[in-house]
Amino acid sequence: METAVEKNRPAEVQQRAAFYIRVEKANESGYEAALTGLAHNKKQSLQKMGIVAERLSDKDGGHNKFLESIIVWLDVRAPRYWWQEADTFRLSTKQSESTMHTLTGELLAVNPEDPASMQTFLQQNFEPDSCSLDTLKEIYRAAERKDLVGVKKRLPEGFLQTRMWCMSYRTLRNIILQRRMHRLPHWKEFIRQTLSQLDHPELMPGFTE
Repeated sequence: METAVEKNRPAEVQQRAAFYIRVEKANESGYEAALTGLAHNKKQSLQKMGIVAERLSDKDGGHNKFLESIIVWLDVRAPRYWWQEADTFRLSTKQSESTMHTLTGELLAVNPEDPASMQTFLQQNFEPDSCSLDTLKEIYRAAERKDLVGVKKRLPEGFLQTRMWCMSYRTLRNIILQRRMHRLPHWKEFIRQTLSQLDHPELMPGFTE
């Protein structure tokens, strides 16, 4: 039952509580090298290139190709159905945790007869309300039998998976332009968290939550 505190929470906060995505920047590099290349192209002083880069960043169609030299690594934890959409952006690379080895190993360490232990596992590995206790027990039994196909086909779309997502600023700019008004709320949250951690958010498109 919803408490009085939960009823009084802003609608945006309540909406965010209904889904899950976490973005942590792992690394970022290439800004100085990108500006050096831009200076060569413009035959101007390197000291002026920060201003030039900001002016050119939204000139899609070739004028902002220096953004391809700035690379960012994002450690993202999100549900499977969101990753299916993220996989449409192909000018990037992803390294993922293993469903078969990571999930089954962690799950078999849980006591299936202990509801509190199973509930904690649910909260840590699935989006809210995406997996029932009965479904988790079925996944556990499949893992116990070493039935890896049985594990994977029973996983709900709300299963949380962590991937290291590496992309250029140009690809990230394209993602923001295409997804900043997307109906799936994860995208706005992905953009919000990412922009708050970038070294040079001034090179990205404008975004209003």
